[in-house]
Amino acid sequence: MTDKKDEEPGNLSFPCTIGIKAMGRQADDFEDKVKEIVASHTGAGAIVEVRCRESNSGNFHSVTCEVRLHSREQMEAIYQTMHDHPDILITL
Repeated sequence: MTDKKDEEPGNLSFPCTIGIKAMGRQADDFEDKVKEIVASHTGAGAIVEVRCRESNSGNFHSVTCEVRLHSREQMEAIYQTMHDHPDILITL
């Protein structure tokens, strides 16, 4: 018998570390905006790593935050805030 109280649909078991990616148009402050959104739901200490990439054309930027999450609600709140932000075009 296993304890499944922390297991969630989609094979996520909280707490866990996941990558949250946001993509948007190239802007000098895009990385900071993404990190601020994630930190507003987790605290800055929960961000384990940040990776950034620019598109080949230089018009778009992606930021991936590896972040320690404690619940599905926390993850969904991050994605909802990113979805609502006008500078973020896509989230993964």
